Amino acid sequence: MNHCYRHLSAKNRGGIIMMRATHSIQAISTHLGRAPTTVSREIARHTVDLLKDYKPT
Repeated sequence: MNHCYRHLSAKNRGGIIMMRATHSIQAISTHLGRAPTTVSREIARHTVDLLKDYKPT
């Protein structure tokens, strides 16, 4: 199996920010052309626990 890992771009992260409040992870991943697990891991890594607010920085 040959996998090529690509980091999320700033544009991808911006898409997550814009869509997170109103769209499912599946819908976001389809829109970005990325795997749902990639999107969910990105959200989990950058979510402030108390507020459940996605902060990509």
